[in-house]
Parts: sequence; C-alpha cells; structure tokens
Amino acid sequence: MEDIDTFNNLGTLSQANQVLQARLAVLGERRDLHELKDIFERYDVASEVGLSLLHKHFSIEEGEVVVEFGHVSTPWPVPPNGKVAGGHVVPRSWRFMSGKPVPYEFGFNHPAQSEYHEYDLPTGFVEEAAAFLSDTNLDDVLGICAIGTAELEGRIEMNRGRVNFTVPPSKPEDMDVRLVPEHAPSVWAFDCKTGLRDTTMTLARVCWVCPKH
Repeated sequence: MEDIDTFNNLGTLSQANQVLQARLAVLGERRDLHELKDIFERYDVASEVGLSLLHKHFSIEEGEVVVEFGHVSTPWPVPPNGKVAGGHVVPRSWRFMSGKPVPYEFGFNHPAQSEYHEYDLPTGFVEEAAAFLSDTNLDDVLGICAIGTAELEGRIEMNRGRVNFTVPPSKPEDMDVRLVPEHAPSVWAFDCKTGLRDTTMTLARVCWVCPKH
C-alpha cells in the first residue's frame, strides 16, 4: 500500500476548492480544460475515469487506506499485498506525483461481490494528463478517479467522522452547486452520450460541505 502521506497531505474540501479557483483564474483560455477533454477523447477513457478534486475529510493512521464498499468509504487496515477480509482492494482514485499516478483511495472486491475494475490506464493517457496538470499547476489539486453508472447519473458525497458515503440526488437541482451553496463539486465526468466533441465537463459528484471542511 502507498505511504499514508499520499492521502494525509491532501487539503480539506474548502481549501482544495479555493486553490482550484485561484489556479484556474490565471489560466486564461486554458481554464475550461478543453485540452484535458481532448486527452480523454483521444484515449477513449471518458466512460471509465473522470476528474476528481483532491481533498480529504479525515486523516488515516499507519497501515490504513481509505476503502470504498457499497458507496461507503472508511479507513481499513490493509496489508501491503492488498488482501483483506477474503477479498482484495484495487485502486479507484489517483493523484499525480512526479508524473506518475499514485493511488490514494481504493475499492474492495469480494469473490461474491466484485464491482471494482482493475484499470490498466493507457501509458499515453497517463503521460499526457500528467503533463497537462503539471504545466497548468493543477497536479496537486486535480486527480483522476474511476467512474461508473452511479457517477454518470450523479451522486452526493457526505461525511460523518471518518466515514464518507454517497447517495443519489433527490432532485436534479441537488447537482447544481449554484442553486445549493452547501454543495461543492468534487468529481467531474465528460458526457460521452453525444460525443466528447459536442460537450463539456459535467458534474458527476458533489460533496455536502460541513462547517469544518
């Protein structure tokens, strides 16, 4: 498993959002991230991975990693080989460090319930995405994460202590952060229903913001 600092060095949701907006503000025409959209299109990965705002709601201890199972993410003690509770964990969120994708969140697969894919991301995609994020000074605030049907339809992430969980929106407005100020964007997907050339990023997940985050 990765060094716990890979996760613990992340900022809070509000800190990450502030940094992202400040960095985008100085990018001029590049702020809409159309170059990144083109990279996703070129390597045909938009239905598998999206963009994630790098943030955390809690810290983890030595030997722990954040593991998702059934839309709930909590710190688990996981040995270096990734095998635990009769199954194994696989990476589902990555941040770029020194140009390499480093996992910081995982999903749990059990023989009786295996829902997380083991991704072999195209080398060219990784290199070009890492280069763009580094060139735009966004590699410490944006990463990539696995997405599925739930994210493409929209989810709301919530936190209680050292437990994160996601729920579906009760109404479409819940996914519009302009209408719901206590929600902040945390994952974006490229809408591939009409083709990437005809669309921009769409929100795949918003995070409910509590005063401490």
